[in-house]
Amino acid sequence: MNKKNRKNLSIWIGTSAYILFLLVCIVLYAIDYITNIVQVESFSQFLYTMQVGMGGASNTIIQILQGFALNYLFWIACATILYGAYMKVALGNRKRLKEGKRPLWSSQTIVTLNSTVLVTSVITAFVLCYQVSQGYDALKIDDYLEEQSTVSTLYEDQYVSTSDQLLKFPEKKKNLIYIYMESMEATYTDQANGGGFEDNLIPNLTQIANENTNFKAADDPNLNGGLVTNQTSWTVAGMVAQTSGTPLGVGNSKYNHSFDENMLFMPNVTSLGDLLEKHGYKNVLMCGSEASYAGRSNYFHQHGDYEIIDLDAAHQSGMLSKNYHEWWGFEDSKLVDFAKDKITELASKDEPFNFTMLTADTHFKDGYLCPDCPDEYDEQYENVIACSDKRIAEFVCWIQQQDFAKDTVIVLSGDHLSMDSLINQSVGLDFPRRTYFAILNGKEYTLNKTRDFTTLDIFPTTLEAMGVEIEGHRLGLGTSLYADQPTLCEQMGFETLNEEISHRNVRFEEEILKDDGLEPDAENLPSKLVKTERG
Repeated sequence: MNKKNRKNLSIWIGTSAYILFLLVCIVLYAIDYITNIVQVESFSQFLYTMQVGMGGASNTIIQILQGFALNYLFWIACATILYGAYMKVALGNRKRLKEGKRPLWSSQTIVTLNSTVLVTSVITAFVLCYQVSQGYDALKIDDYLEEQSTVSTLYEDQYVSTSDQLLKFPEKKKNLIYIYMESMEATYTDQANGGGFEDNLIPNLTQIANENTNFKAADDPNLNGGLVTNQTSWTVAGMVAQTSGTPLGVGNSKYNHSFDENMLFMPNVTSLGDLLEKHGYKNVLMCGSEASYAGRSNYFHQHGDYEIIDLDAAHQSGMLSKNYHEWWGFEDSKLVDFAKDKITELASKDEPFNFTMLTADTHFKDGYLCPDCPDEYDEQYENVIACSDKRIAEFVCWIQQQDFAKDTVIVLSGDHLSMDSLINQSVGLDFPRRTYFAILNGKEYTLNKTRDFTTLDIFPTTLEAMGVEIEGHRLGLGTSLYADQPTLCEQMGFETLNEEISHRNVRFEEEILKDDGLEPDAENLPSKLVKTERG
């Protein structure tokens, strides 16, 4: 080794060891986060989140940084001090050698120190490789690769494209109030109601479901709910599934993209919003976060021309001060108050309305503990869930007291299963978790049997609840729960259906996802979007 390389050897070895240590800390926390803090259902979900970016998710970013600092800041500080001291000596030795002076340390000491650091670096590198392999398993990348190499005919065999020929709206149209409840599960009930907790965290919602339509047999004491398939297990994917019967199948990296304001979002899908707009409904979406996050505003603007009232709109309209930001944007207590005002305004008009709302207080990690939350349980998340149960029940009671209530269908639905690790820790990995789902003032459920269903079945079910007749009772991959015919879940079994949804599909990619993610132009702009895009 020449003299110049000998001068720089200590610097290279020390810097490599320091960088490897930082990488180990980052990867170690990342693995802990996706396994013990948040439950990632699939690599498709992870890919989608990474592709759309974290804009609008500042709360989650802050939580991640705080958690990382809490667990690793001390060790990183110690490593930085050692690295700084090591580099000071190494650079000092290099300078003295360059000037022809005797080094601070003997050659034998430097060799011993370099060897120690080198061995430490090798061990750290092995630890890093091991952690990467753990992350590989935690993210279920093997499953993803297998899914991408397998072609299914599910959509050719089972997918029913929504068209006017299949639908007949009633002459007297009912309003719709659709409340997506973040991470709300039937799982949160006690064991007497089929849940997984010792205490019933959602007694009010349990009562609402039991007194209205929960699609179960009259003598079944268990609270029923929707199973969640792959590609429907995060918020925007859950909303797409429940309003179109279509999974957000973006496992193929070709369809993973960030969402610019005008980027097309599944333009060939006909959704609930599309249908209601065509039949004279005023569509409104209200949420306490930035609706642009993960493409939600793209979807609802392009599919039903929804008026969107989110954090940005609240700032611009003066509903909130310009610098107001709490939790994901603004908390559910304000959301409900704003919703009452907007619904009252909509009900005063002559046209039917569809008011859709998305709560956020029950989002992981631990939820948002507002001043109204009880202090009954040891875990913050349990108190937040109980608080949300009470708030939504009071909101539903307010709706039912209004003059327009008799002409209004209310849908209460969890958008997906909770990603907070507390739930699996509380009920176990094998517990059959289901989202919460209930319909109020809809069509009478007469089958007297408990249905097995996924959130994909909610799309045609909602329409039939509003009195819409559907030829064949099926839309997308969903089957109306009012119909005496099996859902795909009942027909195929949940595990088989879930596997089929996870696999590649030619019809899905070439027909349903055609032009998804592109900027609209005269050639790829569907006719239903012409008015929205061109004013």
